[in-house]
Amino acid sequence: MQRRRINLIATVALLGVASCGDEGPTATLTSPSESAAVAGGVALAMTAEGVTIEPAGEVRGGHGHFHVIADAGCAEKGTGIAKDADHVHFGQGQTDGVIYLEPGQHELCLQVGDGAHAALDITDTVTVEVRVESLQQWCSVVGGIDEMFESVDSSDDDLATKQVGYENIRRLAAQAASGIDHVDAAARGDVVASLTFAADLSAALATADSPEAAEAAVVPVFERFSDGLPGAEWILEACGIDIAG
Repeated sequence: MQRRRINLIATVALLGVASCGDEGPTATLTSPSESAAVAGGVALAMTAEGVTIEPAGEVRGGHGHFHVIADAGCAEKGTGIAKDADHVHFGQGQTDGVIYLEPGQHELCLQVGDGAHAALDITDTVTVEVRVESLQQWCSVVGGIDEMFESVDSSDDDLATKQVGYENIRRLAAQAASGIDHVDAAARGDVVASLTFAADLSAALATADSPEAAEAAVVPVFERFSDGLPGAEWILEACGIDIAG
């Protein structure tokens, strides 16, 4: 009888150790950190334990790839994860990347999905604040707008893929507009006009239903700014960025 009691106690103890140590697969958004203040594209660094990160394609148990979802919470297990500017897929198996957000506070969910982009219950969340805090940051955001316009315009991607890029540009333009206090007061009106051009152009392209509709949508934007970008000279002098080039 005494031996049976000892065996039962040992079994319960072992089960307790196993349950405490068996936490299952985990994912961690190591960057940005919780409550970080960021400007421009939000740099992401992602790690996982207990699951192998690989490119999307084949659905295999214990394998998957990362997604980052902004302001929509984590996807329910088993559901397909959308793909747009707020649902960024890292389908090549990447462990780092970028997401673009408007000014303000945002919640980011890191979620592992299987090879077919179905959500797994392997997640992490952080909250970040997007704001421009200096002229240097402001110039970096404007430089990002200029570079992304060139990159997206010249790419061979389909319209849907390009539209994510144009939406990201619109978000950067919103960041720059929110940080306008870092621009010299005498130049603000002209600079706002240039930012308005970037925002209106990217919005028109991001929401068009077809390539033909996109071409038509940008015509009135260019007509309103047919005399050029009035803030370009100040931006070149202050930031070294030629947005009119």
